[in-house]
Amino acid sequence: MDTNKKFRLTSLATVVSLSILMSGCSMIDTDAQPKDLPEYKLTDWKPSGVPNAGPMSDTVPVLNTFHTMHGSINNTDQLMIATAPEQKLSWVAETQFYVPEGPSIDQQGDLYFSPFRPNEDVSLVALDGKTGERRWTLPAHGDISGSGATLILNSPEHKQEVIYHSTYQNIWAVTTDGDILWTKKTGLTWDTDESASPHAWGVNFVPGLNALSVVTGNGKIMLFDRLTGRPLLEGAFDLPGSAAVNNLDARPPKFVRNWADEAAEEQFGKPESGNGLFTTITDIIFGGGREVTNFYASDPISNRLYVAATAPDELDGTKDDISELGALYALDIVATTEGQYKLDIGGRFDFDGGTGATPSVSNDGQKIFTTDDHGNIIALSRDLTEIWRVNVGEKIAASPAIGADNGEIYAITMHKIVKIQDNGNSGELVWNANLDMFPDFNSINALTPTITANGVAVSIGAVKSYGSVDLMVGVGFGLLDKDTGEVVSFVEGAEESIAVTVLAPDGGYAIGHSPTRRLAAKGILGDNSDAIIGGVARYVPTNPELVARDAVCMAVRYEERQQSYSKIDNEQAYQWDTKQIKVLVNQAENALGRELGDLSQECETLTVKLDKVSNTAT
Repeated sequence: MDTNKKFRLTSLATVVSLSILMSGCSMIDTDAQPKDLPEYKLTDWKPSGVPNAGPMSDTVPVLNTFHTMHGSINNTDQLMIATAPEQKLSWVAETQFYVPEGPSIDQQGDLYFSPFRPNEDVSLVALDGKTGERRWTLPAHGDISGSGATLILNSPEHKQEVIYHSTYQNIWAVTTDGDILWTKKTGLTWDTDESASPHAWGVNFVPGLNALSVVTGNGKIMLFDRLTGRPLLEGAFDLPGSAAVNNLDARPPKFVRNWADEAAEEQFGKPESGNGLFTTITDIIFGGGREVTNFYASDPISNRLYVAATAPDELDGTKDDISELGALYALDIVATTEGQYKLDIGGRFDFDGGTGATPSVSNDGQKIFTTDDHGNIIALSRDLTEIWRVNVGEKIAASPAIGADNGEIYAITMHKIVKIQDNGNSGELVWNANLDMFPDFNSINALTPTITANGVAVSIGAVKSYGSVDLMVGVGFGLLDKDTGEVVSFVEGAEESIAVTVLAPDGGYAIGHSPTRRLAAKGILGDNSDAIIGGVARYVPTNPELVARDAVCMAVRYEERQQSYSKIDNEQAYQWDTKQIKVLVNQAENALGRELGDLSQECETLTVKLDKVSNTAT
């Protein structure tokens, strides 16, 4: 061990025991191996009542994979497929890139992602879903900080899927083969004396106007015609907030940031200007110096956007161009002259200390869910009047996942995953998930959850804790039972992510690598920590019959639920369940390579066959 590493550990004397300091890094166990789980069994969970359903659109793709940052335009983080219970790592690609948003996936399983501050002139990279090989790219034109989540929509006019992508200065519509349908300037510029462009938080869709929206980190909002790219606003709308106050106490110490920045340079290259990668990312995470630090939601039933940002500067009592309060804005898109629109603030909900979450909107558009700095998940009406709040004991770290079934909500903190029940006018905490997956290590939540038909897909990290310092040394991806919060399946991961728990149409994970806690650990532990890996990793199902069994048996349960309510009185819900069942049947048929017969019989046959195989193996 070199003396530099010894010095680094000595600097952590307040959190690391003297014996470890004297022994050096070699005394720190970083070999985090996940424990064996009991034999996987399909959950007892069933959907009941009437689903919270939204309108169906020919343009918005079916929810069988992530077509945008949080799965859908209203950010529910719910898919209609089943998560594959048994998976393996298939490939890792483009490891030189840091990927904090995405990837998005088309119906063929190909992937699209935007790297953050790449040392290559690219803002969008398209990968082959089977091999991970690069298919094509879009340029950055120097706008290396400006590219965000990619949106994939059906284009009835072109009879194919189209990729919509934006940086701070440019927006594109591109076919899945990389053919550019149109590209436009956004009209935004930034001071060239600044180190980098403000971030664009990706493209979203406003169904009622057939329009695309873009929101930026400095509070600019733009609208474009989906078919032509024509701007729909007379100049960008500017949110009334200011840059957020830097939460200096929440950030890692400067010496840790410096070491983590050095570790980032080794894998991702040295930034041309400005702060190091780790320092920049943690500033964004803790909201420092930016007006918008999250993705945003499009209301599925009206021409309205919901954006979490900062409140007007003067509301904190001091007019100093720094906002100490956060705010959730409801922004109505209103026609002015023919073909042109403006944004009106239809409502605002202020937060003491701000929010760290992307707002999530229920499928029927009647409730909006957000969080504050004090550990509350808050349910709001469409006019942003508070309905209820539930405190989970720690600051919620990302957007809540909003289930269409049974009033279920899943939220995360930096350490745990909780289930909350929406009872209409009140909410209640149901469980705190048991994440104990790594013997001899603490297990913590590592990513946003994704709701699927057979459970909740999550990421769990292995950490060594020294006082208040957590050093992440391993990570994996698993499935939680919705009823119990127990981990029922798990696969060891290649690298950490701060993006989203993306699933491909086959139920396998597709993870954008954006190591952050791992960079801090790497900076401190040096060679005693595993190498940092960028890019995207694809995990694939290893037991097709098990995937098919879960998909088809859950389809049967959705059929039973659909038969329990009136189609006439609940037509939209009935259509929603019909789509849900079709997605699961398609997943099962693709896994088996054949068409299904009677679903109940198929469920029973697959269950018996898998039980026989299990008994034989035992």
